[in-house]
Amino acid sequence: MDISHFFIIAASAYLLGSLSFAIIICKLTLGKDIRAYGSGNAGLTNAYRTMGAGKTLLVLAGDLGKAAAALAIGGTLAGMMGKLVAGIFVILGHVFPVYFGFRGGKGVLVGATMLVFLDPRIFLVALVLFVLSVALTRWVSLGSILGAVSFPITMQIFHGDSRLTIIAALMSAAVIFMHRTNIKRILSGKENRFSFHSKPQITDDKK
Repeated sequence: MDISHFFIIAASAYLLGSLSFAIIICKLTLGKDIRAYGSGNAGLTNAYRTMGAGKTLLVLAGDLGKAAAALAIGGTLAGMMGKLVAGIFVILGHVFPVYFGFRGGKGVLVGATMLVFLDPRIFLVALVLFVLSVALTRWVSLGSILGAVSFPITMQIFHGDSRLTIIAALMSAAVIFMHRTNIKRILSGKENRFSFHSKPQITDDKK
């Protein structure tokens, strides 16, 4: 990969990733900071728990869009390796957004979007593990962890490139590290379980 392409991909992906739509939507619609509620995380699960389904759909669309744009830039400039570099930096932007004090989400949704663009087969394996895990335990965090664990394994199986597998393993390790507090709560049986029937925790004071 040309060094200039690397910097273009990395910079554009990071700046796109820093657009934290959970924070943006919550601020624009409710005038509050989502990081002060629920788990304190600016991610999709906390958006659903704190703002409800309607606003979470806006968060979903925004985060999918920014990840797709970053991966498209990476793929256009440098193929598979460019997509991986874009994936790394869009996740970094999501987790450490420059626009919001470097406090964002955990990067699961943007990571999943990256898998779709990298190889739909890799995404499907991770998705099946995620869905089965959440269906059986209702722990979204566990599903995210299992999906991350599958990434380097399926990358090696489907592509057999040690460079790509090593990068995938490092990204997987980063996602697991971001869920370290969730892992502790899972082991102690205190992790929150997902429910479609939970009421939004943040309300519009003007209503």
